[in-house]
Amino acid sequence: MTDENQGGEEQLKVMGLFEHIEELRSRLVKSALAIVVFFFIAYAYADVLLGILKQPLVAVLPRGANALHFTGPMDVFLANVKLGLFVALMCSCPVWLYQFWRFVEPALYAHEKKYVTPFMVSSISLFLAGVSFCFFVIVPLALSYLIGLGIQMGTTPIITISDYLSLLILMMVGFGLVFETPVILVLLSMLGLVSSEMLSQNRRIVIVIIFIVAAVLTPTPDPVSQCAMAFPTWAMYEASIIIIRWLEKKKA
Repeated sequence: MTDENQGGEEQLKVMGLFEHIEELRSRLVKSALAIVVFFFIAYAYADVLLGILKQPLVAVLPRGANALHFTGPMDVFLANVKLGLFVALMCSCPVWLYQFWRFVEPALYAHEKKYVTPFMVSSISLFLAGVSFCFFVIVPLALSYLIGLGIQMGTTPIITISDYLSLLILMMVGFGLVFETPVILVLLSMLGLVSSEMLSQNRRIVIVIIFIVAAVLTPTPDPVSQCAMAFPTWAMYEASIIIIRWLEKKKA
């Protein structure tokens, strides 16, 4: 091969690299713009959104007690910013997950590209399902236990807006990511990194890990909250094995 041909191939590779970087930049900019737009909308309606998000706390507090407090002049402003970012990430997740899968799509083979849309839809649906499950099931259980424990000790609950939002955001984002388990496992199987047989053989170890992770992510030591997170994760793990086994048979 001549030096001229080698130089031409290197130029094509460099151009391909720059095009790849430009594609990544374009996807990131679109995702960031969506987050910024939703942030300003959420910030403008922060009081309404906070009224919705604090309902699980209001339901377990003694009647007539103030739900949230602030201890510094910047607390409410920073809480509104934190709330705006959180809501913006949640509402814009269809956009940035769509951009992610469109960025990955060119690297796939032709027979693999047909799975992009199912992956896209399932990842968005599972993330939102995890967030919703946390807010409507786990958060009320956790708050009922924690607030009830404090009241039984004869103490008065004084919960700051910053602490409440930090706890809420951590739990909801954590559950949203945990619910992505089937998407991640199926994607790893398509890359040849895991198989249904491997997942089945390591089921016992995985179940132990699931319960350990549930114990870490849930803020309460009671078994109800831990099981409320562990059992859905376990169910999704088993569903992943079924889906991967079906894909393996179809491929064979």
